[in-house]
Amino acid sequence: MKVIFETNQSRTVLSKFKYKIDGLTPSGDFEKQRNSLIRLVINSMENKPNQWDNLCQININWIGDQFINRLADEETELSKKRLDEICSMSFRFLFELYLSMKNDLAMEFEAARRFVFNNLDSFESSAKAQIEFAIRDMPISIFKSIANGESIESIKDFNAISAKAEKLKEEWENDLSARESRVDKLKNSLSEYENGFNFVGLYQGFDDLAKEKIAERDSVLRWLKVLSVIILLPVLAQLAIIYLNINDIASIREGLIASIFPTLSLAAIAIYYFRVLLFNYKSIKSQLLQIDLRKTLCRFIQHYSEYSSEIKKQDSESLAKFENIIFSGIVTEDGNLPSTYDGIEQIGKLIKSTRS
Repeated sequence: MKVIFETNQSRTVLSKFKYKIDGLTPSGDFEKQRNSLIRLVINSMENKPNQWDNLCQININWIGDQFINRLADEETELSKKRLDEICSMSFRFLFELYLSMKNDLAMEFEAARRFVFNNLDSFESSAKAQIEFAIRDMPISIFKSIANGESIESIKDFNAISAKAEKLKEEWENDLSARESRVDKLKNSLSEYENGFNFVGLYQGFDDLAKEKIAERDSVLRWLKVLSVIILLPVLAQLAIIYLNINDIASIREGLIASIFPTLSLAAIAIYYFRVLLFNYKSIKSQLLQIDLRKTLCRFIQHYSEYSSEIKKQDSESLAKFENIIFSGIVTEDGNLPSTYDGIEQIGKLIKSTRS
């Protein structure tokens, strides 16, 4: 598409010529209306260049550059003949706009078009010839241009295009069916994986809980090892002192007797906490066993919600044991947990035995 009116140069030319027209003094009613038509068209071209470029391609290609050059020529006098020719060229653009647009022209454009029709004989011969060409031959040229355009050629080839479209539609439908089949297979596979390894999110939840319990178990085990050393260390220290001073045992006898009570007290306290940690260690192992059981059960459940809704219609208690295990809390087995006073009682017994 050729563009003329949207360029900065053309808009400058249109603006300058509009002021020239405003400065003219018409000698009669004809010249006054002629000048008004020229100014109306030029003002619209300046304000809506995109509309004129899109709808007036025939005359843009024929006289577009000539029209702009006529308006830009400042040396030639604006005589009646020159103004009539500019008016006839403006009318050609206006008439093509009228033929090309879907809606009717605005009232002022329609009045300008009727003015040219009604005053054809008042124009100079060259301008009159252009106007007669626009009225008589230009509509045929416009129709011929449209008839030989790409859009009409596409309509002419409608049957071929329609057959091609049907073929493409059939190919797309076949391809879509194949894709849907693959998607359904993937969906079924994913559903099986989901049900097998992540049934209603339980498996992942139990797996996360198991990781936390494993970390807790390892921490307790480390403290058990530390307490084992603490329990044996005082006793080993006493034995080492006795061994190193075996020949002079009488001299360290009082020291050994004085240190035996704090040594045994420390060992008793360490043994108490060792029992507590040992119980916690066994409890955590029991909890891990229960968690592993739940994870194993989750692996074997397929379509539990669908299956349970169907089977419970026949027997409401059929899945009760499974649900009790899956949804029950983790048992800590705190019945045998030694109390704080157990350690105190042990220390008290030790003091009584030493006094006696």
